[in-house]
Amino acid sequence: MTQPPDSDAFRVGDRDREQAVAVLQDAVGGGYIDLGEFEERSQTVFAAKTRGELRAVLMDLPTAAALFPPARAVLADGLIGDADTISVDWTTVRRRGRWEVPAHLTITGSMGVADLDLGQAVIPVTGCIIEVRASWSTIKLRLGDAIVARSDGFAGGSMSTLKDKSGPPTVSGGPVVEIRGNAGWTTVVLRR
Repeated sequence: MTQPPDSDAFRVGDRDREQAVAVLQDAVGGGYIDLGEFEERSQTVFAAKTRGELRAVLMDLPTAAALFPPARAVLADGLIGDADTISVDWTTVRRRGRWEVPAHLTITGSMGVADLDLGQAVIPVTGCIIEVRASWSTIKLRLGDAIVARSDGFAGGSMSTLKDKSGPPTVSGGPVVEIRGNAGWTTVVLRR
């Protein structure tokens, strides 16, 4: 699954730039960047013409993914699947029971917890990607008996860990859940 190849080429307008500056202001308030860096990045934001240029300025900030959350994801076979973003900014988000997992789920925010039980969840037949872009957070993923978890795409980050306590699937033929991302000071725990 990948983003549409031209999504970074989409042009941005004043509203997009203002939202990007708001992300920078939040980063100053959260202590992620100082005022000098805010001014430097703001100049780049106001000169940006495409989404790719805005993403480049914001990509290392924990709430940046909220600016342009992927609305749709293109699957390997060319089909289009849903995408969604969960923000754990200073909160706990729980999903249990029967809920629909999008083809691409991004977890953003800081100082929060995402507690996602995939045991009874409806996962696309082609699998899904769970992308972790949170900082100072805990991400708990409970896998069903047949779910295959792959975490090769999780780069971690400063003081981040992925603890796979799930073991192999006990039932064959289940969907694949790929855990990806680059998070700072975040723990991702996989269990069955």
